[in-house]
Amino acid sequence: MKKKILVAGFEKKQLLFLKKNNRKIEFHIYKKDQKKIISNVDAFISITRRSFEDFYYNDLYKYKSSISWIHIAGAGIDKYFKSKNEINSKCIVTHAKIIQGPQVADHAMALLLSLTRNINLIVKNGPFYKFKNRPIELRGKKALIVGYGGVGRCLAERAKGFGIDIDVIDKKYSPISNLVSHFYLIEEYKKALKDKDIIFYTLPLTAETEKIFNKKTIKFIKKNTFIINVCRGNVICYETLYKYLKNNYLRGAGSDVLDVEPIKKNNKLLKLSNFVYTPHLAGISDQLPKRIFKLITDNINRFANNNELINQANIKNGY
Repeated sequence: MKKKILVAGFEKKQLLFLKKNNRKIEFHIYKKDQKKIISNVDAFISITRRSFEDFYYNDLYKYKSSISWIHIAGAGIDKYFKSKNEINSKCIVTHAKIIQGPQVADHAMALLLSLTRNINLIVKNGPFYKFKNRPIELRGKKALIVGYGGVGRCLAERAKGFGIDIDVIDKKYSPISNLVSHFYLIEEYKKALKDKDIIFYTLPLTAETEKIFNKKTIKFIKKNTFIINVCRGNVICYETLYKYLKNNYLRGAGSDVLDVEPIKKNNKLLKLSNFVYTPHLAGISDQLPKRIFKLITDNINRFANNNELINQANIKNGY
């Protein structure tokens, strides 16, 4: 008997490819609030975040008894599966962790360079603006990457190319790399913050990491440090960030995310000359759709042959 998979968000040519190359699978196109429920569905696969959320918020409960695999297009899963009852105990969730590393790491460096080279001031004030502080060289600076997963590793490669001395921090040990000077465990977070010129946040949002940058931990961060956040808005206490940017204790901050999105036009952070914001763009790139589709096709082949799936999420840990 063929396995049944609900698919959502795919282009026509992608669906044709899936059907042609997976004879053991019976594919059904998912539509939000569809009246006819396909019985005994084995899996749901989304290729866009929106198509996943349509299913998750509207129809997951209709299929949860039979479904054994769900794929989320994005990397973050912190908003989903808060209750154990949302999916059956045997259901596996996969997502796009790791494969978003290259473009998010590029974006982190772009935010940093915008601040260190005073590009943000020129963009805001025009080409004739006379800035007070000279642009900063990155060579010889010390950076801490908080979260050494897919993004953190790609970021270490890029930062090292600029001559930055790199320390990293993570929840568990990682293979030793010549890119990294010192490796810290998350319990050593406050110690790791000291003497850094740049702090990058590239970690998942969990109960442990929520507001990890706050009014207490800022005391371990030295004056004129740059803060870059390309993961989740809620790892930063933005009231604390605003206070220490406004009084110029921090040299600058770049963020692709905020604790409340979409951002409002009157957000006070936007009025600060030493703050750079992009509206959750870091995960977008020209090559990502190819990597996502390959991950999905690889996993469909594994699913059809009862093999272990790639990129499984740990629902309990939140990533």
